[in-house]
Amino acid sequence: MKVLANFEDNNKLPSDSSLDDLLEGGFEKGCVTQIFGAPSSGKSNVTLTLAVNVAKTGKKAIYIDSEGGISIDRIKQISGPYFSDVANNIMVFEPTDFIQQGENLRSIDVWLRKHYDEVDLIVLDSAVALYRVDDMKSYKLSKELRKQIQLLSNLARKYDIAVIITNQIYNRFDDEGNNEVKAVGGDIIAYISKVIVKLERGEEINQRIATLMRHRSIPEGRQVTFSITSNGIE
Repeated sequence: MKVLANFEDNNKLPSDSSLDDLLEGGFEKGCVTQIFGAPSSGKSNVTLTLAVNVAKTGKKAIYIDSEGGISIDRIKQISGPYFSDVANNIMVFEPTDFIQQGENLRSIDVWLRKHYDEVDLIVLDSAVALYRVDDMKSYKLSKELRKQIQLLSNLARKYDIAVIITNQIYNRFDDEGNNEVKAVGGDIIAYISKVIVKLERGEEINQRIATLMRHRSIPEGRQVTFSITSNGIE
């Protein structure tokens, strides 16, 4: 199988796009990266492209789709002639409520104890879709969310796996009435996310803007643009 991605840096997973320039090589293994933005800002296209890139190398990507929107046709588009090989290396979970999402994560934890060397990527897309619609009391929701994100962080560090979580946004007005865009989940997700990237729509239809909001070693505030194409992101 032809491998299109450049995996020279074994500690990072490349996206084969300008996001690799933003992150100086790609998405880090061993930690949680949070990608947040409005609907249609490109979050799922980024994570699907990463999953396909990993699958092409023969490693597995675990993809937890909490919004029920994962598109097999889109994976086929990105995979091109390698779809049959890629499909065997992407493990998909589709929880229907927030508690089941946690159960999925715990079952993944158990499975990884014997198969950790087969996996390079875990995606949770999105971390809060079911959290926002669940009818549990807010303190129970927050406690469960913290457990889930902490478990993902532990798996990333223990097994040297890249963990990517996507997140939604909401508008908050400060005391002076200024509108501020914030990521859902607040400090619970932000504290555990070692890398945070914000995505926004650009001026052109398929253009997206990525801003680095947090990184352990790269200056914050850097921006790049990329395009969503039939091949994924470029």
